[in-house]
Amino acid sequence: MSNFKVTLLPSGEVLDFNGEENLLTQLKGAGKKIKSSCGGCATCSDCMIVVKSGEENLTPQSFEELRLLGNVFHITKERLSCQTRLTGDVTIDISAHEKNTFTGKNESDKKPQTKVRKKEEVESILKEREEKVVQGKNGDTWFKHWEKNGDEAPDSQNKPKKLGGNKRPKPFKFSDSEE
Repeated sequence: MSNFKVTLLPSGEVLDFNGEENLLTQLKGAGKKIKSSCGGCATCSDCMIVVKSGEENLTPQSFEELRLLGNVFHITKERLSCQTRLTGDVTIDISAHEKNTFTGKNESDKKPQTKVRKKEEVESILKEREEKVVQGKNGDTWFKHWEKNGDEAPDSQNKPKKLGGNKRPKPFKFSDSEE
C-alpha cells in the first residue's frame, strides 16, 4: 500500500492518500465536502474535480465516466472523483465544492443566508408598493381596462366590442393608370 501526495486547491493543503480507494471516499474521509448525489456510481457528475497537474498519475477513465462526461478530459481536465484512483502525486481543484451557502466564518456558527427586516421596514415597503399601485390606477389607462365603465364612449356598454375578426378580405384595387 503506497501513499501519494494530493495537493488541494484553492487552499494548498497537502494530504496523503492511498491508491486503492477512489478520490471521493478519501476526500470525504479527510473531512472535505464533496457533492455526490449518486453515492459513487458515476451517474450524477456532482463529484467532478479539476486536475491541475499530475494527470498521468491517475487511472484511465472508466467506461461509466466516459459515458457521463465524454472524452473531453484533455480540454477541460475534469474527472469524476468517484471513478478516479491515484498512481502518483497529483494537484486537484475542489473549489466548486467549497462554495458555502452560509454566512458564518466558523464551522460552528452556520446560519442560512436570510434577510431579516424590522417591522417598520416591512410596513414602509408595503406602503410604497400600495402607493405605486394607486398611481398606476390613476395615471394608467390600461389598468383593469375591462372593468371600466363607458365614460369615454357612452354607447360602448350597449354594443359589443368590434375586434375586426370574421371579415372577408377586400379585393385589391388597381388604379386605372397602371392597367
